Amino acid sequence: MSSMPNESRLSADDRYELASRAVMQERHARPVHFVVLGVMVFVAALIFLAIAWRHNSNANNKLVHNRVEASTIDRMILQIGELQDAQSQSTGDDIWAPIPDILTRITRAGTRVGLENELNLPRNTQPRVTGSARLLTYPYTVRDSSLERILQWIQQAQDQIPGLMVREITITLNAQSWLVKVTLARYERIE
Repeated sequence: MSSMPNESRLSADDRYELASRAVMQERHARPVHFVVLGVMVFVAALIFLAIAWRHNSNANNKLVHNRVEASTIDRMILQIGELQDAQSQSTGDDIWAPIPDILTRITRAGTRVGLENELNLPRNTQPRVTGSARLLTYPYTVRDSSLERILQWIQQAQDQIPGLMVREITITLNAQSWLVKVTLARYERIE
């Protein structure tokens, strides 16, 4: 039998060098740098994706805002066109402008149709103010033998005074004449 000597043939430096080479070979067998490179590329892609998503989100919000503004501008252009058309077609009579001689015009309409009795001035009523307009009411009590003349008077007054309307009317037949209580009304712009 052969006996093995107690001493190994390799020195401590040789063993260290051999161990170093084994560790190097093991590192070459497991390429960690590819994994690290892959993780770095993945992180860079995530950062790029986040930046691109934020940019896309901002662009989408801006697009929605621009669409709303465009539709608002289109609506305003249509309204301006309608107002210009209405202004070019208007006769120049403003039906809401105050008429200082309205009672005289109503009385003249009664004279023109030939009412039997002269129209008395209506009793004073307070105008009802709403915003930039006021509602003026003119209550009349008319007695005549012909209902047709009274209705013609009301119609002529409405035709000649822009914006004048019948607010209330009560027709009663007495023994020989018609008694009509009518309230004429008109909205006026407050100047």
